[in-house]
Formats: sequence, C-alpha cells, structure tokens
Amino acid sequence: MNKKTYIVTGANNGIGLETSRALAAEGAKVLLMTRTAEKGQSAMNDILSTHPNADLENFVAEMSLLGDIRKACTSILEQHIVIDGLVNNVGTWMSNYEVTKEGIETVFATNHLSYFLMAHMLYPALRKSEDGRIVNVASNAHSYGKINIADPGYSKNYHGLKSNGQSKLANLYFTFEFFNQQPDHRVSVYAVSPGLVKTDIGLKHTSWLHTLAWKFRRRKGQTPAEGARTSVFCATNPDIKGVSGKYWESAKQKEVFESAQNPELGKQLWALSEEMCCIKDYFHSSK
Repeated sequence: MNKKTYIVTGANNGIGLETSRALAAEGAKVLLMTRTAEKGQSAMNDILSTHPNADLENFVAEMSLLGDIRKACTSILEQHIVIDGLVNNVGTWMSNYEVTKEGIETVFATNHLSYFLMAHMLYPALRKSEDGRIVNVASNAHSYGKINIADPGYSKNYHGLKSNGQSKLANLYFTFEFFNQQPDHRVSVYAVSPGLVKTDIGLKHTSWLHTLAWKFRRRKGQTPAEGARTSVFCATNPDIKGVSGKYWESAKQKEVFESAQNPELGKQLWALSEEMCCIKDYFHSSK
C-alpha cells in the first residue's frame, strides 16, 4: 500500500479493531481513535500479536464530544500532513435518553455528528492524498429511520430503535450531501453496511430486554472481521476510486431504502449539523 495513512474511529474492538487490523495487514499506517489510551494500547497489542510489523498510532477522544474530536484531529494534523482515508466506524446504542456534557443526545452525537465533524476537520489532509477516501459505516437500520430536524435527540419521545435508525439514516444523508456539496470531488465518500455482526454494541448501554434481544439476534451474525470487509474494500480498492456518494454492502453497490431518498431532507440535516458543530466553512474554502 506504499505507506498510506488511515484513521479508524471506534478502533478498540469489534468492526473497528478488525478494520484497523486489515488495513495494517496491507501495509498501511493506521491511526486508531479510542476512548482511552488504555483501550488504544490494548487494541494495538492485539493487532501486533497477529501482525508484528504493523505501523500503528493511537489518538484519544470521547467520540460523543465535539471538543474532544477537535482536539484529537488537531493533534493528528500536526503530525500527519496527508491522510489517505478516514473510516468513520464508531457507534453506540442506548435504551434510555442521555445527553453529553455538551448537551447533545449521545447517540446522535456519536453516530452522526462525529462522522460529520471528523470529515470536516480532516478534509484539508484528505485532499492532499492522490486518492483520499471517507468511509461512513451505516446500516440497513436506516430503513426504519426518521430524521427529526426539530428534535434530533428525540427528547420528547425517546426510544433506542428511533435514535439508532435516525443515526444510521443520517450516515447516508451525510454521505450523499457530502458528495453533492464538495466543490471539487477530490475526496471520494462511501457509505457501507457491515451487515449483521456479532459485536457487543447492544450490550453496553441497554435495558435487560434490549440486551436479551441483541444476544438472541447477533447469534446469526458474521464475525467482526467479516463485518469489516466492505469498509476495507471501499477504503482501499483501486477499482472503485472516484465511485463516490454510493451505498455499499458485501463489497457491492446497494440501493438505499425509501427513507434515504429525500434530497431536501439531506440538505436540512446538513444545515442542522453545521449549526450544531459550529461550522461556518465546511470545506475550508477548498484551499
């Protein structure tokens, strides 16, 4: 891979860990973003146990906090002039309504705004790559998602399925609108579905009923390594360079559900996201 540099969020376990491992196996430098330094070191040790020559770095950020993301990205840009790929992989699922210390509902902040802000912060470095790519890990859960522009946190009628479905639908609208608004299309953007994967996402912040349901459902899922394949494919495959603004599953383009076919809603979500992230010039004037 001639020492390309990739960033993977939510890299300490599950799909993010296996995405990082696969990229490292292809010879890339991988920057793992994890919640704590301890989690990052554990993830790097795990990858090094299977790929001793892996070139890894860890950057710490609580991905539900915009301030943390800004600080981490600033550190990354100070050390890396060119970024070849960003894999927005981090995700969470919550049974109950919770807000971050910045006052934003946690699932929306983590699953959508982190993607939006990461791409904004790192865009100048991605544009310097000969083949810059952004991979947004979405899901077929967008099929039941509804974007609540007036109340994106669903504070008045919260349910874990509502917040998750909205966030995964937001990943698609972000991908499509990034493609539409990007001034020069120098950076390719892909939304991917990993499919049903045996991870712990449904066990960490969930009620006993949701925990039980996830344990039952995930039994039919793929391994995290299998779930990472489409992310790695879209981040690295030379044959799809420039095939931007599409949705992918099993390394193939896939049609989105009707819920993701409203361009005007995508524009509204983009404007809301810029406002929530305090962004005035998303593409940095493309300079």
